[in-house]
Amino acid sequence: MKIEQQVLIVGAGPVGLATALRLEGFGIPCTLIEAEPDVGRDLRASTFHPPTLDFLDEYDLAEPLIALGRKCPTWQVRMHETHERAEFDLAVLTADDTKHPYRLQCEQFRLCELLVERLQTARHVRLEWGARAVGLLQTPDGVVLDVVQGTHERQFTGRLLVGADGARSFVRAAVDLEFSGETYPETTLLATTTFPFHEHLPGLSNVNYVWAQFGTYSLLRLPEIWRCSLYPEAGESIEAALQPASIKRKLQHIVPAAADHDVLEVRAYRVHRRIVADYRVGRVVLAGDADRKSTRLNSSHPYR
Repeated sequence: MKIEQQVLIVGAGPVGLATALRLEGFGIPCTLIEAEPDVGRDLRASTFHPPTLDFLDEYDLAEPLIALGRKCPTWQVRMHETHERAEFDLAVLTADDTKHPYRLQCEQFRLCELLVERLQTARHVRLEWGARAVGLLQTPDGVVLDVVQGTHERQFTGRLLVGADGARSFVRAAVDLEFSGETYPETTLLATTTFPFHEHLPGLSNVNYVWAQFGTYSLLRLPEIWRCSLYPEAGESIEAALQPASIKRKLQHIVPAAADHDVLEVRAYRVHRRIVADYRVGRVVLAGDADRKSTRLNSSHPYR
């Protein structure tokens, strides 16, 4: 079989898309293969740190992303009952450290959409959507990837393959790398709401990690919503904690409101601390959540 002179990338999340952008910059042909039909808009990460923004600035993508998000130069660790707080200020960073001395709160999918838009006109990048990887073979000269795309089976070949297909990586399993580590026992309930917490909690930052007598929680502000990380009560099952009445009760603990908090979406996730023994096996390399610690979001729960 003739091996194409290209790099294969499995997974069109931010890591896979950024890898394709980087390869385009070097003029290296690549094919990006994604199982989903398009960029997912489900609830995922929402924070971009200064080094990431500096990297995106090299490709004139930092400013478009910043325009879609909210700059957060400070974040706080707070006590709920007294409103005492310790505040961390990224303004201490100088121009020699970074061009972006702040966290940017913005949905992950917005970066993915910007990257896809840029790659649509790339000379050296081919995007294959709805293509699920089902087989991987390494040869002395390259890699062969079997995919199912719609009702058809296809093969892609390349000199190297980058597995950027997340915590449940097909590529990692195909090269038989153990994802050793542990899963933290807590389950986090992530709820989004338009409720204006900043109008009720004095001195609130846009990013807050809070200790309270009823338990911990965090509040992260995006341009139009707040992301609230909540936790099940003692003895409460995950299924029960995800119910609308339970979510509302937890939000009422934070700020009692006459009207119900307008909850848009709820998801549960657990945090993992895992890593592979090696990022490379032959001509296959792993990147992003496929190779190191990850936060896995479970299926979304119907809120209403």
